[in-house]
Amino acid sequence: MLRSMILFLAITTMTHSQPAVHYTLAMSHPSTHLLEVEIRVDDLKSNTVDLHMPAWRTGRYVIFDFSGGVQEFSAVDDKGKSIQWKKMDKDTWRIEHGGANYITARYKVYANEFNQRTRELNSEHAFIDPAAVFMYVDELKNRPLELSILPYGTWHVTTGLDEVEGKKFTYGAPSFEYFADCPIEIGNQKDFRFTVDNKPHIISIYGDGNWNIDTLITDFTKIVVANKEFWGDLPYKKYIFFIHCQPNAGGGTEHINSTVMGVRPFIFSNRASYIGFLGLVSHEYFHTWNVKQLRPKAYAPYDFSKEGYSEELWISEGTTSYFDDLIVLRAGYRDAKNYLEMIGQMISSDRSRYGNTIQPLSEASFDAWVKYWKRQQNSFKAESDYYGKGSHVSLLLDLEIRHRSENKHSLDDVMRTMYRRFPVSKGFTNADFIKVSEEFTGGRLKEFFDNYLYGTVPLPWEKNLAFTGLELALKDSTGKIGLGIMTQDTGEKNRITGVIPNSPAEKAGVEINDEIVALNGFRVRSSEMNERVSSMTKGDEITLTIFRNDKLKEIKLQLEYFGFPAYVVKKTAKPTDLQKSIFESWLKDRF
Repeated sequence: MLRSMILFLAITTMTHSQPAVHYTLAMSHPSTHLLEVEIRVDDLKSNTVDLHMPAWRTGRYVIFDFSGGVQEFSAVDDKGKSIQWKKMDKDTWRIEHGGANYITARYKVYANEFNQRTRELNSEHAFIDPAAVFMYVDELKNRPLELSILPYGTWHVTTGLDEVEGKKFTYGAPSFEYFADCPIEIGNQKDFRFTVDNKPHIISIYGDGNWNIDTLITDFTKIVVANKEFWGDLPYKKYIFFIHCQPNAGGGTEHINSTVMGVRPFIFSNRASYIGFLGLVSHEYFHTWNVKQLRPKAYAPYDFSKEGYSEELWISEGTTSYFDDLIVLRAGYRDAKNYLEMIGQMISSDRSRYGNTIQPLSEASFDAWVKYWKRQQNSFKAESDYYGKGSHVSLLLDLEIRHRSENKHSLDDVMRTMYRRFPVSKGFTNADFIKVSEEFTGGRLKEFFDNYLYGTVPLPWEKNLAFTGLELALKDSTGKIGLGIMTQDTGEKNRITGVIPNSPAEKAGVEINDEIVALNGFRVRSSEMNERVSSMTKGDEITLTIFRNDKLKEIKLQLEYFGFPAYVVKKTAKPTDLQKSIFESWLKDRF
């Protein structure tokens, strides 16, 4: 409660101080996709002002080309006279004002790339991640600012920014970092309010779908309450769940007091799909603490000018990915049986990802900026996944702590302690996380982290699941039969997009980008590959006719079993008291 009150007072005090920078956002012709931006800078430190466009946005660790959408830049002094400016590099505009009291810069931003949840303007709405639209002055980035919005037509504004009293469509922020972390929806979105702990929460929906708002409010409330019980507080004045219902939509991005989530319009009546959506809600909302408050040192504070390399993203994203499903379970939307089925899928995913034997988890975290979001052709074979493997290591660490402490402690305790001990301004490292984990085990965890964080030793699923009275069994007695390729139809062409290691295809010399013309003399499309092969048996010989660099070739290969089996997780017949105790406290169900 004290932490929340301090945060509230700090934001309130700073927001209502005199702003050093004032932004105006207009959108007079939505069909052009051009946002119109004006920046007035009042506190001038010298005869030049550098305006910087951020190189990335929060929640996605990759460099964007936000500056590439900027056009028609201009600047005037306090008398309205045009002043000189020069572009210094990709993201910097330098204005020579010669001693003006204030300067005003204007530019337009082409906004039609919502798939990255950055910026979009069209005839239906505007969505703005401020980092993708607004420039900043480095010397003033920690000073208060204001934003005035001129909505198109009858559109209204939904945002986590604080409203400035007495000024319609005007909002304040204590710093550019806070401002950049508050997305803005402008349009005819439907806003629905509910309250938890006397704090307003808003479900803001753009687009149509078969959702039922009473159901959403009930279910979102349970997720909020479960997180409040986990962390102990709600570290915001208000919270907004932005939902974009669009065909092929998916994924989400966390922000300081909101989240932006994409969902297909008609999944809400399908129970399995809807529970999957609640898992997304749980994931993004858990980030309100783990990432937005509890941050790796590389992001305390954010530096929007460059990459922030961090070996701790496996905690930020992976540990969040572990707890998102547990929170859904604790809120009553999954049960232990369903969760054990999910663990079986986790094990198959872990053991079938060849990159886990190549790249340590710490390196996968560090390389988020270098590799993960670029999806290179050999990613599956050469890279680990700080989301997936990060969640697996978190699960196994949780069981390790519960076992060593005789079920007195868990990873829950570690996360809560990290949250209290490492505020936003401080940040944490892997060493900090390891130290806190060891406090709850009463002994060293060096071997665990050396093997599974800094090394590529196979994860000890059998050993650690046994701590909770669980064991693995093969789901089927035979392996998978097939060619070992991934394909995709592009127009009339069926191209190979991936070749699985040690598969018949790799042994025969099949390569990525080969175009498959025929299988055993008959044309085959991507959607037909599995069906054609599944009717064959081990030892059958197949002839692939391919184009490689426009040269026709034939490749012969022999079908065989390869890959990794599927697993089921089941309870042991005679659990110990400790195993039963761990199982029941972990999954909130009777053994």
